Amino acid sequence: MKIYELENLNPLTNSQLKEETGVIASSDIDLREVMNLVSSGQYNSFDEVTINENTPDETLGKFAKEHSHSDEEVRYFLSGQSIFDVRSYKDHWIRIEVEDKDFITIPANLFHRFFTPDKNVKALRLFSGKEGWVPNYREDTKDVSAV
Repeated sequence: MKIYELENLNPLTNSQLKEETGVIASSDIDLREVMNLVSSGQYNSFDEVTINENTPDETLGKFAKEHSHSDEEVRYFLSGQSIFDVRSYKDHWIRIEVEDKDFITIPANLFHRFFTPDKNVKALRLFSGKEGWVPNYREDTKDVSAV
């Protein structure tokens, strides 16, 4: 996992990420630890999502637009590489590059965007309620690319 300020590429620690955004990120998490979160009742369901060359660009484009959710977004990456850009409390972009065995929790109502450069990603999504994952798009932003 790599975490850095997008504007100046300054690296950040997991602690700094949490302090500046509320995002919790961990590397090298065992799948059993993640499943314990579900069995303990912290999350009531999960699914596996796969992004590959057959995933429509229209679908991926929805993830790349700046948005938030009324519930936290929790993912555990099984394979592939992805990018989350999250807004700091000071309204600056922070980039989080995730890969296999990375775990991330984005707090409810935190604006973010998501990219999958290699289109070969498998991840678990954990839910406390699926209705909270409806995207709320930020109106004052322009379309962006992952670069």
